[in-house]
Amino acid sequence: MITLAHAVFSSFVVVGSLGAGAIFGSGGGAPLTFVVSGLVILASGVVVFGRGTRTTTGTRAESGTRAESETGVTTNTMRRRPALLLPFVIVGLVGALGFAAENAHQSWGAIYLVDELKASPALAAIAPATFAACAAITRFVVGFSARVPAVALLVGGAATAVVGTLIVAAAENVGVALVGLALAAVGTSVLFPTLLSQAVRGIDDDIRGSTTSIIATTAYIGFLLGPVFVGLLSSAVGLRGSMIGVTVLVAAFGMLSPLVLRYRALRESDRPQPVSSVSSRCAP
Repeated sequence: MITLAHAVFSSFVVVGSLGAGAIFGSGGGAPLTFVVSGLVILASGVVVFGRGTRTTTGTRAESGTRAESETGVTTNTMRRRPALLLPFVIVGLVGALGFAAENAHQSWGAIYLVDELKASPALAAIAPATFAACAAITRFVVGFSARVPAVALLVGGAATAVVGTLIVAAAENVGVALVGLALAAVGTSVLFPTLLSQAVRGIDDDIRGSTTSIIATTAYIGFLLGPVFVGLLSSAVGLRGSMIGVTVLVAAFGMLSPLVLRYRALRESDRPQPVSSVSSRCAP
């Protein structure tokens, strides 16, 4: 479900990228692009807020009482035990590396085509659209396919993203750059969804939401800082050189992600046993 949700996100990035390119191509410019984007965001916010208030009002008290009575471990317990949150924060920090690489390509792909390969702004919109389309397709395939070993997805995805990013860095024309972006998208698209789904696997229902939020919120630091990282690095070594920096982020993710998942699993074994589980063992 996590991978499929990310696939839907990437699908709409394609719509947004091509829509922005169409506005620029028709002479609308940046102001009109932001006006349209703002209206879409406003409409989405209204829908999400409306659905959220309807679904949570009637179930909040019931779910809280049930979770406490069945497991004896509540979200409030997690909040009072910072040590229990540490493994999830660490997972989120590693996830930030994957998100940083993903959004670096997503945010700088069009600029790379314009500045390094002299593409027109309308043509450059193909870069983020290509990246998002390949990411969406990969996530749909992985989400609907039989289970693939998590380590294979994490390490294989990181390796694919490294190869794709190096191709982008060496590209001398738009076609080659798009091939590199496609490979980078295939590789990075599976990184964070796989890491997140594995990190929350086996977590009790009453705290799964809070732990998911901790990991995702921490990881989104990378989503915010990835484009900044490329911008700062490009001021020193240029855009092509900054792509090498992106490969370092992805390689670090590939090496660290299996380790932090193992660390989280070991720390999970130290958590207090749920009351229901202890009772079942003591029952005659």
